[in-house]
Amino acid sequence: MQRCLLLFICLVVTACGGGSGSNSGGETIGLSERPANSECLAFEGSGEVQLTPIAPSLDFNSPLLMLPHPTETGIFYVVEQGGAIYRLDLATEGRTQLADLSEAYSLSTCGECGLLGMAFDPAFSTNGFVYLSFTENTSAGMTSFVARFESADNGQSLRRDGTGNLLRSNLVEQQQPFNNHNGGHIAFGPDGLLYVGLGDGGSANDPGNRAQSLSTWLGKILRLNPDGSPASNGIPGALPEIYAYGLRNPWRWSFDRETGDLWAGDVGQNRFEEISRINLGGNYGWRCYEGFERTSNSCGDSPSGPFIEPVTAYGRSDGVSVTGGYVYRGNNIPALQGDYLFSDFGSGTLWALTEQPDGGFARRTLLETGRNVASFAEDTAGELYLVTFSGLFRIDPVAVESELPQQLSDTGCVQASAPWQPADGLIPYTVIEPFWSDGADKTRYLALPDGTRITVDDSGDFDLPRGSVLVKNFLLGQSLIETRLFLHNADGSWSGYSYQWNEAGTDAELVDGSQDVDVGGQIWHYPSAGECSLCHTAAAGFSLGLETRQLNRDFTYPQTGVTANQLATLAGIGVLSEQPTPAQREQRLSRSTDDNAPITPRARSYLHANCSHCHRPGGTTQSAMDLRFTTPLSDTGACETPPGNGDLGRTGAQLLTPGDADNSLLYLRMISEREFRMPPISTLQEDTQGAQLVADWINQLDSCN
Repeated sequence: MQRCLLLFICLVVTACGGGSGSNSGGETIGLSERPANSECLAFEGSGEVQLTPIAPSLDFNSPLLMLPHPTETGIFYVVEQGGAIYRLDLATEGRTQLADLSEAYSLSTCGECGLLGMAFDPAFSTNGFVYLSFTENTSAGMTSFVARFESADNGQSLRRDGTGNLLRSNLVEQQQPFNNHNGGHIAFGPDGLLYVGLGDGGSANDPGNRAQSLSTWLGKILRLNPDGSPASNGIPGALPEIYAYGLRNPWRWSFDRETGDLWAGDVGQNRFEEISRINLGGNYGWRCYEGFERTSNSCGDSPSGPFIEPVTAYGRSDGVSVTGGYVYRGNNIPALQGDYLFSDFGSGTLWALTEQPDGGFARRTLLETGRNVASFAEDTAGELYLVTFSGLFRIDPVAVESELPQQLSDTGCVQASAPWQPADGLIPYTVIEPFWSDGADKTRYLALPDGTRITVDDSGDFDLPRGSVLVKNFLLGQSLIETRLFLHNADGSWSGYSYQWNEAGTDAELVDGSQDVDVGGQIWHYPSAGECSLCHTAAAGFSLGLETRQLNRDFTYPQTGVTANQLATLAGIGVLSEQPTPAQREQRLSRSTDDNAPITPRARSYLHANCSHCHRPGGTTQSAMDLRFTTPLSDTGACETPPGNGDLGRTGAQLLTPGDADNSLLYLRMISEREFRMPPISTLQEDTQGAQLVADWINQLDSCN
């Protein structure tokens, strides 16, 4: 290991040949030319299935649902959280707007609010009834509605009265005590009845024990007649609309078109996400159980009868918010026939559940999509689709299947005979403010396919061409322990993989799933492929550190020994499609550990690097905070804002209380127990220095202005 380490250190701190140059403005650049790279490229077809873009020429804003027209082939409806509903013709990629509820009603705008569900009446062809589920601001506060609307033109538009208002009949009206866990999915079952899913009312640990109470609709799946009257559910002592209970936040459920079974994804709290088969009268455990495990919550006078265990549950190494799917009954992928497909909004992993001879179910990964999967869709032929925040996709069989090499030395991203050294085609880089990684040091490299360039958007984020690979080495002490590859795949998705170095330091092996390993007395977490997507979000441009504010600093290039600005160097060797603008060359983050810099930019830079990939518009968190460095503090949504998902037992605490870190969850989350700590993924060690910086910054704030 020592021999490998010395060679590695030599590579990253000394000149190894080549020369530098200057750009058109006479500014020194660190490399004389762009290195050729034909070896370190993203692998294609690394899953059982692939995603085919649907209507790629169209953009949708936070689409949450797609469902087919009841009778017209190739016509789908796309539901946006903000209230718009589009009628989409897949053959022509043309769309028209069915309605925009935000123009008619005061829709709630929190992270789990808005337009959440849509269903067509089984007799739509004759009655034209369309059902919508949404949250609306009323005089009583935020309220969940399921309402029936009408279409007189086969789904081209919704009918209005003589004054121009939409014809609307409310079937379900439920006041929400908090702004999260609204559920909102609706669907008609094979029995012709309307099923409605509602979350437990929000906050943490279901403070009202509503999911177990049979006197409220919260935490339930309801079953109604199409006119909104209760169906014949008949659960003793329960409201007549209740079909099943003990649910935390059922997010997307469906009926198996062959058996009629109802499959549901139920979003967990801090530990487990669940998939369950829902039966009439079933109690699915929340808040008494999460996954298969008993919680520390008191169940009080919970209804008698057994709790029904989920079919499967997964933990935080695989995802943070389950998205229920469908049992596959199509013909295009015979190997999946009868399997239940589902995903996770955070990780984007696409899984299949296959029934085993003993009646249990085995879970396997089909594809790391790298996308925020909000919903599945099923067409009239039984083929399945994904609705993501970065587009609509059909799930298809792979044309060519390949696998990632088991040994790092075989990837083409390192020297085959000396894998502790990067391949010749890699470009090294560094960042101003690194993401906290349990105290590890990191070195970073960029590999681009020959003939491609990086586009920089208006916010300064790098848009890397497909086929690119990011390579990151992790060192504890002076020992290489992990190398991660982050691949921009041919279909536009991103996927991450970890390689664990052997004790001799001669090579690293691909990690299967996630692992916690004792490395020199410290437990080191090797993330699963799904975990990588939890941080590398679409909202943050996937590549995270590759943005102008992070790279706008000097770096000593090991190939030449020349110290030069990274933005100037990347532009000078033709990697960037355009020169950075003067504004981009002026803006940069601050290093959080630089005691000579003002505390505010240091703290905001820390939050930007460690938190803003999720906490920003379009991010994967339930919170509406925007912690990007460029967002004014008063606009972050953190200042003097009550928590929406628990206060860690600190009554009266806010997300950020100026002058009082001990009552600011932004700080308290950083020092909490592991399942409550932020950042929540792939860290086992508390960043005490970073937490103290954030605490000191909050304590010196006089206000949010």
